[in-house]
Amino acid sequence: MNAERLHIVARTLKSELTERRIVTSLQNLVNALQTIVQQSNATTQQSLVNVRDAFYQAVTDTPSDSFTPAWRQILIEMDGDDLFGRNLKQWVEQILADNQMTPGVAQQTLAEILTRLEAFSRALDQLISGFEHFKIGSEELAPGEGEIALLIPRAAVHDKLEEFTKELDNMKFILNTFSELATGHKDDLKIRTLSSSGLMLFLAASPVFAGMIAKVIDFVVGRYKRILEIKKLQLEIDRLQLPGEISEKTKEHANSLMEKSIDKFTIEVVNEYHSGKDGERKNELRNAVNISLNKIANKIDHGFNFEVRIEPPKALDSNDDEELQRAVQTPGCIREYAVHEA
Repeated sequence: MNAERLHIVARTLKSELTERRIVTSLQNLVNALQTIVQQSNATTQQSLVNVRDAFYQAVTDTPSDSFTPAWRQILIEMDGDDLFGRNLKQWVEQILADNQMTPGVAQQTLAEILTRLEAFSRALDQLISGFEHFKIGSEELAPGEGEIALLIPRAAVHDKLEEFTKELDNMKFILNTFSELATGHKDDLKIRTLSSSGLMLFLAASPVFAGMIAKVIDFVVGRYKRILEIKKLQLEIDRLQLPGEISEKTKEHANSLMEKSIDKFTIEVVNEYHSGKDGERKNELRNAVNISLNKIANKIDHGFNFEVRIEPPKALDSNDDEELQRAVQTPGCIREYAVHEA
């Protein structure tokens, strides 16, 4: 974790708590349960339902629910993963479901969570104040900027520099292939920041380049999830000791699915983005794209993560570059885009 990224995560979390009034909503829920304990009637019961639903609304579809794996890991290291968004909602739902006949127990348990959440909120205030005092910036993207993050698992390189540099060469080949396809030239792959805890690199990227990477990763992960489902089916076939030919056909299908999908996607994406007139270079690029897609699939299978962030320009009009508009409108890419092993 680095300080600048911790800063922006802290600010995002504090904004979520403040704008959605989550601490207040949870306090209201605790108070309503306390009232039920003291006097249970139709009025207090309805009041509990109202404040419960208000709390659920406050912690539904929150910004923290869309955190990338890197941001999520920071929240886990801050010991706050269960205090935000869907995790907090599910926790409260479970407590209320388990204690329908014992509201006093639910009230006491939620009061403990409230105390912890209030302490976390105060700690965020102190953390943000400290960052501002020492003039430590936050890694917010300026309008029109993009970022590509690469997480290389330590286990994949056995904490060895030589193996790590080999993986960086692989990533350079992959990224420059799609940079050339998206923009017509290779990117200089400028490093924004580094995170040593997970061997994570954050690279500056134009929105067009970043949008291309998001499109590619979205494709690979979509196919990879299908492969995982087939693998689960394979395990079930083996468990049930079904005929060997069924098992073999399932394996063959799994092996060919990704290959055929990549071949088809390669042709589509090169035809869509390549604008040069050099037919020979187009063929070379097609081969490079096919190789890169296979490399990405292999990396995801071994626990690598790819993340993309794009901050759109303040306004897009008809004079903006067509590729820029297409990149900004890439599904899931406007604010945060993350994919990881399913």
